[in-house]
Amino acid sequence: MNIILPYNLVNIILFPFYIILLLARLLKGKENFVSFKSRFGIYKTKPKSSQLIWIHAASVGESMIAINLVNELKKIYQEVEFLVTTGTLSSANIVNKWLPAGVYHEFTPIDNFFIVRRFYKYWQPKLGIFIESDIWPTLVSSSAKKCKLLLLNARLSDKSFNKWQKFPKIFQLLTNFFSYITVQSKIDLKKYHSLGCNNVENLGNIKFANKKLQLNEEELAPFKKIFSDKKVFVASSTHKMDESVLLDIISQFKEEKIDQIYPIIILRHPERVNEITLFCKKMGLKYSLRSSKIKHNILEDDLYIVDSFGELGLFYSISDITFIGGSFEMGNRLGGHNLLEPAYFDNVIIVGPNMTNFQNITNEMISNKACVQVSNTEELKNQIIFFLDEKNINISKEYINNARKYVENREKIFVNYLKQICRFFND
Repeated sequence: MNIILPYNLVNIILFPFYIILLLARLLKGKENFVSFKSRFGIYKTKPKSSQLIWIHAASVGESMIAINLVNELKKIYQEVEFLVTTGTLSSANIVNKWLPAGVYHEFTPIDNFFIVRRFYKYWQPKLGIFIESDIWPTLVSSSAKKCKLLLLNARLSDKSFNKWQKFPKIFQLLTNFFSYITVQSKIDLKKYHSLGCNNVENLGNIKFANKKLQLNEEELAPFKKIFSDKKVFVASSTHKMDESVLLDIISQFKEEKIDQIYPIIILRHPERVNEITLFCKKMGLKYSLRSSKIKHNILEDDLYIVDSFGELGLFYSISDITFIGGSFEMGNRLGGHNLLEPAYFDNVIIVGPNMTNFQNITNEMISNKACVQVSNTEELKNQIIFFLDEKNINISKEYINNARKYVENREKIFVNYLKQICRFFND
């Protein structure tokens, strides 16, 4: 059953509604004028080379993989140009901050036949790489006629797998547009095979192979000076439920005069800054914002809130203990964020009860004493106090060393991914 033709016809009919939807997103701040034009295939720059590799990364996590891939591929193909497309403003901010000079970035085009055809005619990639998911039928079907497509680091949640079991023929149709697919785990491989997809291989989770996050050394120096006499607790990529737990603990520390540690909260979505600052005011907590110029000694405040993008590496560098956000959000809505990134920065890693997005990794790191999992507010508070205690310094070092070994032992996964990309690009 070929659904592409009726899908394209419906999308053409619905095109005016897409315009209205994007205008609404523009008014809400979820789009800007650059992304608005880009989604309609209106571009400023033109590739100079006939050799271009296109990498599509839907959101923040996939964007970090894309950045690492581009950095390594540029060492191999110095004359090749690169285009990275992303789906959100937050991922675009990170990509634009950390991509090397000369790499193009655009937003995912609307999945409309005429716009996708304009996209491909303009960029003419020799190879297209999709990371994890975000498979748009028109985009992949039209692009597959012009160049080879790879789907890398693919995964199927139980929810998605159950959905696709009802429509296996459609799943096969969409995945057949890819010349080659890699999945994150043996479980994902089994799911793909059961849905009739055979051009797939398990290379492991490329997030295992994340390179050490980049940071601005000039910006790091003053923070090191500020916190030279303090232990630093960083809560990264936090959401509302995480912050409810964290601010409760910070409030308890303030009341109990536990002041040898300084908390830093890094928002997953910086646009939520007004929400968390209002919560702080209600709880009587003083704070400083990353977006504001430091006009006083921030150690006089109860916490520091980072409302900016792409600075995890900077704050992991000064952290002694790191909590991974998204892991107190119950249900399968979030399921935690990347707990491998802080492992390069010599700090103890703590996660909350829900790490379903990284369950296999979390289980392995716990068994290797590379991270600690807590179930509730009290446990998180107790673990922070435990690792603060100088009597437990050797235990802290054990967790830090084990976490670093864990990520370093898996960097060969990245090499295997590069080999496959090069194989299809050179073919």
